[in-house]
Amino acid sequence: MRLRGAAVRAAAAFAGGALVASSVLVPAVPAAASAADLPAPSGITVGGQVCGAEPVTVALDREGSTVLPFTAELDAGVDRVTAVALDSLGNAATTRTYETYGQVVRESLRADDLTDNAVNTLRVSVLADDGTNGPAAECTFLLRRGPIAQLSIVPVLGAETVYASWSSRGGVGVAGAFAVVAPRSPDTVAFAYGYAAENTAEPAVWTTVPATEHAVIPFVPTIAGQQVVKVAEVDETGLIGVATDLKVYVARPDRAEDVPPAVTPRKLTDTQPDDDLVTVRLTLTDDLVAPAGEATLYDGATELGRTTFDARVKDVPVRPSQVGPGHRDLRVEYVQFAGAPTVTSTLRVCLVSCPFTGGSVAVTSITSVGNSHPSYNSSYWARVDGFSPIPASYAYQWLRDGAAIKGATSDRYLSSPADVGRSISVRATALGPTMSPRAVTSTPFTVRPRDTMHVSYGLSGVGSPWESNYCYCQASDGQSAGTAGIGWAAQALIARPYSESYWTSPVPSTSTESQAAFWFETEGYVQGRGWVGSKARSNMYYVGSIGEKRRLEAIRISPGGPHASFYDVWYRVHVPKLGWLGWAKNGEASGTTGFAYRIEDVQIRVLPKGKTLSASTTGNAPFYDRTTQNQVTVQPYLRPAGWRTVVRGGATAGYTSTSQRLNAVRVDVNGQRYSGGVQVSAKVEGSGWRPYVGDTRVSGTYHRTNRTSAYRMRLTGEMAKQYDIYYRVHVAGTGWLGWARNNGRAGTESYKYRNTAVQVVLVKKGERPLMSGYGRAAYKG
Repeated sequence: MRLRGAAVRAAAAFAGGALVASSVLVPAVPAAASAADLPAPSGITVGGQVCGAEPVTVALDREGSTVLPFTAELDAGVDRVTAVALDSLGNAATTRTYETYGQVVRESLRADDLTDNAVNTLRVSVLADDGTNGPAAECTFLLRRGPIAQLSIVPVLGAETVYASWSSRGGVGVAGAFAVVAPRSPDTVAFAYGYAAENTAEPAVWTTVPATEHAVIPFVPTIAGQQVVKVAEVDETGLIGVATDLKVYVARPDRAEDVPPAVTPRKLTDTQPDDDLVTVRLTLTDDLVAPAGEATLYDGATELGRTTFDARVKDVPVRPSQVGPGHRDLRVEYVQFAGAPTVTSTLRVCLVSCPFTGGSVAVTSITSVGNSHPSYNSSYWARVDGFSPIPASYAYQWLRDGAAIKGATSDRYLSSPADVGRSISVRATALGPTMSPRAVTSTPFTVRPRDTMHVSYGLSGVGSPWESNYCYCQASDGQSAGTAGIGWAAQALIARPYSESYWTSPVPSTSTESQAAFWFETEGYVQGRGWVGSKARSNMYYVGSIGEKRRLEAIRISPGGPHASFYDVWYRVHVPKLGWLGWAKNGEASGTTGFAYRIEDVQIRVLPKGKTLSASTTGNAPFYDRTTQNQVTVQPYLRPAGWRTVVRGGATAGYTSTSQRLNAVRVDVNGQRYSGGVQVSAKVEGSGWRPYVGDTRVSGTYHRTNRTSAYRMRLTGEMAKQYDIYYRVHVAGTGWLGWARNNGRAGTESYKYRNTAVQVVLVKKGERPLMSGYGRAAYKG
């Protein structure tokens, strides 16, 4: 045994080896007692029953069903005991050692593994210092324990309301119910239930119901807020087992949430129309943690199919021939378990050729400018309403004066200039599997006059920084945007279309919220870099370069967007030595490449399709590419000066201000990639049209006084397949005549006029013909 009190303190001081002047008498330490010398415990009780010679009966119920309380009396000085609970076969179910702090031990052991309804044994012994047990005292007892199964409690579907742990429902006085479904102990004969506000609280009253297969627990709340339903098993002796708790929420007045249907039916899309079957999908409510119950599908009194819910979603195949034509209200009857209320839900279906009823369609403005009525705007939306049943989809056709507009088959329509002054409406057709289509048409309206398409634009000069707060688009609709003739050079072009009636964009747009009707697709030819596309900066788009000291030499602008077919984009540039070039259109190149000529000015127009511009007064071509024009050389013979300098294609051979006469030319075409050349015929005084002569041969006359008044030129070989040859003559007192092409006559019929210069240009096959200045003819009578 252990030392106690002063003896323990004296022993500790002696063991420390410290002696003081006044000596202390330390009694001798007795030898430790052996296990055989220890007295056995006495006065044992189990579960409150005093043990004796015969087994006592111990009943454990409710929360105490798994705990075995006991007491034992000990002699003074005993401070440790061992308790062992033995089952009916003598096996140790639970063993524990306890420290004692008095002469009575009050402890407990787990009773889970003891034998119910049988005699078990409790053995208590004193524990010696060496860890061995002394004599034991035993108590035999007949254990009667309440059931300990964890029950499954579910709401009863079809009650006045269905209470749940995740939703506030019902209310004070609104009845609900719960069912005990499984598992249960073999000796359970009844269920005890009660209600509390917390899990840890005990019900004020326990009520019992027989333990049938689906015992129903009624629930009529008397207060709002959280409630805990407690249900426990009761065995044949009346012992109540461990309670299972289910927390629910009772709604306060006017705050009850809706109870979802027990079963929600839905007809699935028929993916196999040839199998004479359609599928009705039944979805069980989430209020049941585990799927259960049976559903039967009816049309009137005819049963169409049934299913057992072993999963939350079940499909029931139905033959349309069982239902017949017309709209039908199918009925789903669901029973959670035998004796439970029948819960009904309905599904309106049409399985064979059913007509839609009702329905209308109206046109509204997606975006508006001032007045919101569609007649003032250009972006429309067809709004459909009122069809029964709700269609699976709709088909749309927009109409102009009652006729279908090609390609306008969406619920949205971007009105075009072709609609102005015309009547617009939309036809919407309701569609669905097994349904007969039903079409309705909106009330027509007349589209009012609209603003046309405009363009604003500007140039940024070489050496200028980008100014994010500056609006570069200072020119519009054909105005000049630069400064010609002072050496100023453009580095970038900023251009964008605009209209008071349509959404526009400076670049291609993919937005579906505000669909752009028109935009530009722009490219620029940059010094040292070639053709480049648009770039964005400070919410603006430009072509060219910024801050790199690179000149912009040519541009291309193409119309884009849904309304591109209604407009042409015209543009021209001013370059050194040539002045204003001709008008380019719709993606054609404007400017020069290879000549190192800067763009000094630009003009842009957007015109309705088919409307043309007058040619530049210079009559120049819109675009000159050095590689192309270098294939042509022209040498003029002026009388009396003689042969003059050879020039390349596009340049002036001769003089536009002179008293001399152009009387002969040598023209040579030397294709870089293609074979062939050029032939030239001249109209000479006294001879008329002379035969064609080939490359570098003299066409006209230079050794006689006879005058030359006109020329014809034509390409030969592969060059003739790849290019058109254009040429024009300058006449003193008149100026440049119009362009002739491919064997056309250029010059004058009469010899009294004095020709002074000629220009020859190669243009790739398929490109738009050159426009003649002032609309002049190439051949003057």
